[in-house]
Amino acid sequence: MVLLLLSNFVLWRRKMMIDRNQELAEKYFNSGKEKSKNGEVDLAIEDYTTAIELKPDYAEAYYYRGGSWLRLGEWEKARSDIETARKMKMDIIVVSDEIRQKYDRAWKTLGNI
Repeated sequence: MVLLLLSNFVLWRRKMMIDRNQELAEKYFNSGKEKSKNGEVDLAIEDYTTAIELKPDYAEAYYYRGGSWLRLGEWEKARSDIETARKMKMDIIVVSDEIRQKYDRAWKTLGNI
């Protein structure tokens, strides 16, 4: 009985930590979007990176970080992030189209180096 209670507590605690990480990831993601709008691209990248560390499957954070890398002319990093987001099969069709356009732009630029 004690073992069952302990097991349930551990599962509950793990779920709470996962929920907390997802909440924090969203806050960092939104902060990154605001910083990007304000032209603070380096700081936006830091926030997107933190969001990804908290939630490794955060496709939108990869996508937006890729866009930020493009703004800085970091084509390889942009391509990598945009490709990662694409592989995660984002469900939003509009965003998927934007990813394709940014991916094509980064890929063309890499081809011209």
